[in-house]
Amino acid sequence: MAIFNSLGSNYSWSFVWQSLLGGPGSHQKLAAALEKRFGGQATLTYKGRDALELAFQRSGLPAGSTVAINGFTCYVVYQAIVNAGYQPVLIDVPPQQLNFDLKGLKKTHQLHPDLKAVVVQNTLGVAAEVPAIAKYCRQNNLLMVEDLAHSLGLIYDDGRAAGTVGDLTMLSFSQDKPLDVVAGGALLDRRSKPTTENFSATKVSPWQRAKNRAYPFWTGLIRGLYPVGLGRYLHAVLKRLHWLATPMSDNIQGLHTMSSAAARLLLRRLKNIDSEVAHRQKITAIYQKGIASKLQLVTDKDAACLRFPIWIEDRAELVKFLKQFHIYVGDTWYDAPLAPARYLPKTNYQAGDCPNAEELAEHIVNLPTHRQVTTEVAQQICARIEQWQNQLSAQ
Repeated sequence: MAIFNSLGSNYSWSFVWQSLLGGPGSHQKLAAALEKRFGGQATLTYKGRDALELAFQRSGLPAGSTVAINGFTCYVVYQAIVNAGYQPVLIDVPPQQLNFDLKGLKKTHQLHPDLKAVVVQNTLGVAAEVPAIAKYCRQNNLLMVEDLAHSLGLIYDDGRAAGTVGDLTMLSFSQDKPLDVVAGGALLDRRSKPTTENFSATKVSPWQRAKNRAYPFWTGLIRGLYPVGLGRYLHAVLKRLHWLATPMSDNIQGLHTMSSAAARLLLRRLKNIDSEVAHRQKITAIYQKGIASKLQLVTDKDAACLRFPIWIEDRAELVKFLKQFHIYVGDTWYDAPLAPARYLPKTNYQAGDCPNAEELAEHIVNLPTHRQVTTEVAQQICARIEQWQNQLSAQ
């Protein structure tokens, strides 16, 4: 059996057939379910990045305002803010940490007194200092946006659920996210007077919607064929033909609405969110117990990591070693402060802006926690990493 961090690993074969068969969905029912869970007013979008861009379009902030984001994040977060007409500024993470802290926010605010908003993401499902950051934002009249792309179902230290703290909450249901339906996003406006203006309810092209529906089938087939040596060839052919939906290269301009098929699939998956979180907690706990503590970046014993991060001096060698056993962990979140690294030149990032994030990006390895990872698989991964460490020690 081949294990991947991604490549459609969130889907059961039941989900595959539901996706292929399609059928109408109810945007109204889904919006109501999200509003019940998080509060506020829900708007459904094609991707999480659309929801984040829409959040700032509706923010009411002066054009060109400065917005603070995590110094270790995805390029689409940066680009969504730029697209909305604002200026992102990165807050570096502390050494070997995944999220900026209150100290970093205060320092950034001192350097940028014109700061108007803060985007908080709980990277890989690891909680940021959200209660303290939220208090600071209230005291300083800063708009706070919670980015739940990695952390749907997370509970903060003060007992509040992620997504119920910020003024605005962005959700992503796209590839490899906690509730993955290939393409989906939502914005929850939790302010006392939410913006009611509509955005253009444009759908993506029929071809793109067809690729999204077929993606779970193709990736299931690829994963199944990898152990016999055929999966990599099928994967290469589908990529060359542009038949696989991709998370970063859709080349879709403007904002778009969620498809009815995605809304239908998401309503079903939303019912199982507690079991999905419990599974990730269980696999996270196995990694915490089975992997040397000096490699670990997560200390929270109740964490439900989207991917379990570890610190490896020579990442390429571990990735190569695990590949021998059909464990593929080479797609790194994140390989740059604004990742993927190939998108970094599209930003105004300068080397040294976030030195801790740069170092983290060189050494982080993600281990899978999705539904394909059973207790036995997680224990096997731990054993292989220990084997690799022992071989290094013996050299």
